[in-house]
Amino acid sequence: MALWRIRATVDDRPGFLSVLTASLALRKVNILSVQVHTTEAGAVDDFLVEAPDDLTAAALAEAVQRGRGRDPWIAPADVRGLIDEPTRVLALATKVLDGGCDLEEALAALLGDCDISWRSSGAGGFTATGMQLEDPAGGTLYVRRPAPEFTPAEYARAQALVELARVASRRTAS
Repeated sequence: MALWRIRATVDDRPGFLSVLTASLALRKVNILSVQVHTTEAGAVDDFLVEAPDDLTAAALAEAVQRGRGRDPWIAPADVRGLIDEPTRVLALATKVLDGGCDLEEALAALLGDCDISWRSSGAGGFTATGMQLEDPAGGTLYVRRPAPEFTPAEYARAQALVELARVASRRTAS
């Protein structure tokens, strides 16, 4: 069995998620965890699944689309994905507080495969492929990720991590 991450938009209406999960089940895909990100376009569901070794990313994308999912993003996953999201985020927060990693490392771990750069100025906000976060040390952190698209929930998590780093740096300074 292989681990995969699947992200897809599903209409936020009764029964639509069950159609998607049934389509995956027909291909012997076991859903291990799911996170739901609310967006204007619908619910963006982020699954960690276990699938037969011979099932390809293309076959998973087809199953998502047959299950009424839109804009599927599929990527191989590893056992680290089995750690539930609240535990993973709390561990990152602990590392930021105790100096075990810097803010950029923590953001990269939080958001996955992304590029982070720094500029001396800029405003906060986010788009589907980028975030601008106020660096507690000054300037702006630019986070880019071509896929999957950022959601409002991910932006809120990144903002919370930045604020935690801000508090930690104030405590260290005093």
